[in-house]
Amino acid sequence: MQVWKLDCDSNNYEGFNIVDGDWNELIEKFGGNSLLNNWQAIKIKPYELAPRSDAPTFIAAAPLFSAKAVDVLRPIISNFVEILPTEFIREDYFIINVLNVLNCVDYDSSSIVKYRSGRIMRFEKYEFFPEIVDQQHIFKITDISRQAVFVSSEFKEEVIKSGLTGFRFEEVWSSQ
Repeated sequence: MQVWKLDCDSNNYEGFNIVDGDWNELIEKFGGNSLLNNWQAIKIKPYELAPRSDAPTFIAAAPLFSAKAVDVLRPIISNFVEILPTEFIREDYFIINVLNVLNCVDYDSSSIVKYRSGRIMRFEKYEFFPEIVDQQHIFKITDISRQAVFVSSEFKEEVIKSGLTGFRFEEVWSSQ
C-alpha cells in the first residue's frame, strides 16, 4: 500500500487564480468542511499562458479538475469529496473539496518540522496507520487539512490509465 501527495505539473501546464475575492480567504474555506449548500461558482482565470491540462495549478488543498478528470475519477472519489463548479469561459473546471479528513498519521514515527508555535510547518517523513488509510482514495490529514491532499495508488493508476494530464504524484509513504 502506498500514499501519494497530489500535486500539479505547474512547469508544463497552465495555472489558475480567482477573478474576484481574497485568495487567502478562499484557501481558508477548504479545511474539510462541506461547502456545497452555500456554494456559488467562482470565476477563475489563467495566470499564465501555457498548455491546458486536466489538473491545472490552483490551491494545494482544493485541486482543480477538468470535466474529463471528474468523469474519470468520480467512481473512486465521490464518497470523499464535493465537486464544486467554477465559472470559466473556455471549458468546465471543478474545485475538488476533500471532505475526508483523517487522523491517520503516526506522529511518533513521522519526522515533522514545526513552527515555534508548535504548528506543523512540514513533514520530512510521513508514517501512516495502514488500517486507517487503506481504501481511502483521496484524503487530507487532520493537522494540515489546508496544506495538502493525499491519494491512493488506485487514484494514481486511474489517472495514468486514462491519460489525464497535469497531475503529479510524490510518494510519501509505503507499507512495504
